[in-house]
Amino acid sequence: MTRLIAKEFRQLMPIGALWLAVLLLGYTMQFFTERIDEETFSSWCEGYCDYAGNTAVAFFSVLLALVTAYSLFPREHDDATIDFLRSLPVSRRALFLSKVIAAWLLLVAINLLSYLIDALLLASNPESIGGVFYSQVWLTLLWRDCLFAFIVLSHGVFLSWFRTLGLVIYAVYLLGLMWAESALGSSGVWSIFSLLSNEYQGSDLVVNSRALFIHTIVAFVLLVLAYRLWDRTESSNAGGKDFSKASKVLQLVLSFFGFLVVVAVLVNQVGVGTGTAQGDDQKVIATEHYRFFYTDSQSDVVEYIASHAESDLAMLGELLNVEALPSMRVDLSAQSEHAAGLAKWKKILMDLNAFDSDVSQRRVLSHETTHVMQAVESDRAMAEYYSATKFFIEGMAQYTSFEVVPEEGRRRSNWELASVSWKRQRIQFGDLINDNLFAERFDQELHYSLGDLWTKAMVDTCGVDSLGDFIRATGRKDAVKDLPAGIFWRDTTREIGCDLDTVNITWSAQMQSLYDSVDIADYPEFSDIVISRDSATDQISITAKLVPATVSSALSRTDDDNPQPDAASINRTAETSFQMPDRFIVRIGRIATQISAGVDPVYRGQIKEAGEEQYVEFLVPDSAVSGTRFRYQLGYTPSVDARYYYETWRRGTALSAGEP
Repeated sequence: MTRLIAKEFRQLMPIGALWLAVLLLGYTMQFFTERIDEETFSSWCEGYCDYAGNTAVAFFSVLLALVTAYSLFPREHDDATIDFLRSLPVSRRALFLSKVIAAWLLLVAINLLSYLIDALLLASNPESIGGVFYSQVWLTLLWRDCLFAFIVLSHGVFLSWFRTLGLVIYAVYLLGLMWAESALGSSGVWSIFSLLSNEYQGSDLVVNSRALFIHTIVAFVLLVLAYRLWDRTESSNAGGKDFSKASKVLQLVLSFFGFLVVVAVLVNQVGVGTGTAQGDDQKVIATEHYRFFYTDSQSDVVEYIASHAESDLAMLGELLNVEALPSMRVDLSAQSEHAAGLAKWKKILMDLNAFDSDVSQRRVLSHETTHVMQAVESDRAMAEYYSATKFFIEGMAQYTSFEVVPEEGRRRSNWELASVSWKRQRIQFGDLINDNLFAERFDQELHYSLGDLWTKAMVDTCGVDSLGDFIRATGRKDAVKDLPAGIFWRDTTREIGCDLDTVNITWSAQMQSLYDSVDIADYPEFSDIVISRDSATDQISITAKLVPATVSSALSRTDDDNPQPDAASINRTAETSFQMPDRFIVRIGRIATQISAGVDPVYRGQIKEAGEEQYVEFLVPDSAVSGTRFRYQLGYTPSVDARYYYETWRRGTALSAGEP
């Protein structure tokens, strides 16, 4: 058996060489683009070790295992080399197991090599190994990746008997997960991507043991089924797997049907998500720089937007000092649950159902047109620093859209909400220029209003010309590439004759002034949060006490970017009670292992009174949470027409009754 495994392992060497080349290419790119001697455990672990998980890594692992699995049996049967193996004095079961074990050992070797190289790279920086090296996390990730490889390998061995149809089946399975996550909030333990989700108890990594156990059992069952299928399949020379015409027709029909299912689901996702409305014939209105596509039911709104489009575009061009205005295609029949508008190069999608006011729809067009100009004027260079510039990309679009199409009430409301978030959650410029970390801690919608205010500070400090100049400076030919976020901002602002520190000082002063003008009675806080799970109703209850804003919430870190409030501000905070918000809401963080795009699910809260104290109870369905730990944000609307104010993301544990 050992010799047979060794023989199969040698036969897999071409596949191993392919994966080794991919692995070494990745490390070579890392070696030439990063300072290896500065790598720490936390930076190595960023993304993959983070709470929840990394879907991109999971996809690569699935691809690695499926390609390896498909190289085991189909080729042997097609080339009839399986006949020679079956002539050896070993059982067919031993042949099957030797192939599967050899393939899994190859995947284990690739994983082990990758982790060992990572450990060696970390050892080049004494602070990483000699300082903090979480061996429990490192070893747990290693064995979990190896087990994940075995599980997906078993899927591939079973599906490979169906050849191309097997891949179609797997694609339908993944699309089923997408649907479950979109409709139910989570596909639970049946999603293979839940196997790579991360939870922590202190600094120790806790694996999804329930999902791993279930999928491991399923993997063994699939291997038994795969053995029975391949054991009864003869080589092409012996007449096996040379299906009858009826079988071939059935395979073809099933493959074609599966393909249609995949296409139908994808088309539906486009139609419902960011594509066009279905069932209505489109009409067209053309102006000098726009071509509007819309349905007949939208005629009145479209005529209003089109009548102002060119004048708004001209004003926007003046703000950004654009010499040649671009021509754009605008689809006004789009439907989206994510955003009112979306710009991709010179194409704009807008959902006219996002706002009731025609003026707001017109402003959204100016917002998305700004994104088009950002891409064109920078030659798409801003996208290369998307994480560092997202707040400015959205903030500048927000600033220019309100300048072109004023909505003072809406803008002021957004500013006030942003100032409260800035003060209480202690948001600094360093937070704004890291989109990933910002999304982990704060409400991502704050990028719009905080970015609007930061853009205003930049205009007040460096002049309105700085907006267009900054865009073009990011795409200048002599710009240094791949700079860290902070250095990129200093380098680019210096290029246009603007000082970043001065802008940040202006921004902080404006934010403090705004906060001082806000009636913080409209912004109570949540405290004494209790989470429980009711197995009888399949719901999770989150109860939070509602209290007035406290002195501590008004205090900020003592630094240049976030000065301490004055005594009047503290006294004002201490004496204030709260006004009851209009609506309460909890947002549940989507699991990072999910493969479907979508917004975080939200659920309404209800007021519960206990004596003189007031509580808010949120009921969340079990399907929205995978496992016991989850992320959530509590929020409310401070007034009827205001956006939701969200506190920072929290992490909670929902245990069933009787669990320790």
